[in-house]
Amino acid sequence: MSDRLLTDLRARLGGRGKRELVEGMIARSPHPAATGRLVAALEAYPLATLMLAHDYPTRIWILDRGEKVSSAGILTQRILHRRWHSAGIGVDDCEGLTDVAPGYVAVVTSWRSLLVMRHEFAHAVTTFISAPLRQQLRQLYDEARLRGQFAEPLAGESIGEYVACGLSYHFFPDLRAELMAVDPALSRLVGRFVAQAEDLSVRLVAEEVRPAAGVEERTGV
Repeated sequence: MSDRLLTDLRARLGGRGKRELVEGMIARSPHPAATGRLVAALEAYPLATLMLAHDYPTRIWILDRGEKVSSAGILTQRILHRRWHSAGIGVDDCEGLTDVAPGYVAVVTSWRSLLVMRHEFAHAVTTFISAPLRQQLRQLYDEARLRGQFAEPLAGESIGEYVACGLSYHFFPDLRAELMAVDPALSRLVGRFVAQAEDLSVRLVAEEVRPAAGVEERTGV
């Protein structure tokens, strides 16, 4: 990455931290406990991915206990009437969903489960995956279908669910180990993606260190 691009990304970040970025994506939270749980769930993601998702923008609607997915005010009629998954599951059979609406990514999630929150946000993150990486993931998905072997049945529904399951599993040590046992190639690829995003995140917040005016920098060079 060029210094100019890194400088532009730093300016775009504007000193925002993970909590600020997560809270800035919330379109509706039923109460402070739900907000806190979402922040705790998504702070596992690299800062760079949170910035990209926030600025797309991504809008997150958190459901309270007993609320249906279809009640989320950020969902369009097209999203509400889509046929979800191979069994024709309706939106209200899900604990959450993520889809692209005009001008934003709509994320709806129950606040009861860190896994659901991280899984739904993983769908938003995949929006920013590069074409070459997307091609590699497609190949891995096709190979997993030929084997008939997935970390969980949901991962077999589509490449989007395959990637979202892999990415969300990465942030739970026990599930990461399970993914490595079932689909080591996906686990390694997701690991490299997260590591690269973390490296970029570190560079975004690193301060440029310059010697004070008139003071010789003692580098020995």
